Amino acid sequence: MKMENILKKFIVLEGLDGSGTTTQLKMLKQRFDKNKIDSFATMEPTDGVIGRVIRDALRKKIIVDNKTLALLFVADRNEHLYGKDGIMQQLENGKWIICDRYLFSSIAYQSLDCNLEWVVDINNFPLPEYLFFIATSPRECQKRMEIRHEKEIFEDILLQEHILDNYGYGVNKFDKSDMKVFYINGEETPEIINEKIWKILFPMPI
Repeated sequence: MKMENILKKFIVLEGLDGSGTTTQLKMLKQRFDKNKIDSFATMEPTDGVIGRVIRDALRKKIIVDNKTLALLFVADRNEHLYGKDGIMQQLENGKWIICDRYLFSSIAYQSLDCNLEWVVDINNFPLPEYLFFIATSPRECQKRMEIRHEKEIFEDILLQEHILDNYGYGVNKFDKSDMKVFYINGEETPEIINEKIWKILFPMPI
């Protein structure tokens, strides 16, 4: 796989379903705003047309082939990066980007039903400067997901264990890149997790 460039000031949050990535996205955005640092908070799947189709597929509202779903994620990600008001445009405007999930999720999840190397190959996108993996056990994630009203197709503890293995493979795939990877204990409080992430991003007081 061809290694793409690193996008400076691009932060990605990854982890199992229920690990708390969305909570950290919101908390980081609030912290950037509080410190008057221009930022753009976003997530994948996006809330665009393709992203909405993906969410319907994950909730089994529509049925698509596994390869189709993987390719939908790629299309959504491409638009997310290069489309109007997308990540690249926000970076050009000098903003920090905070993203809940990125290509690492595709490698972890879509490779359950598709060839892993094929999934890696179709996700040939630029890498973030910072990747934070919120490491939370599958059992803890399962407990947290029980409060959700809509069950998605990947919310099963055995699947989550397999997905965790795939995440490890996917992250290690880029170990020769300049991407900075940090594993954060996801079973601590959201406030402690957020403080650890912030101190990595800004080790000196702002």
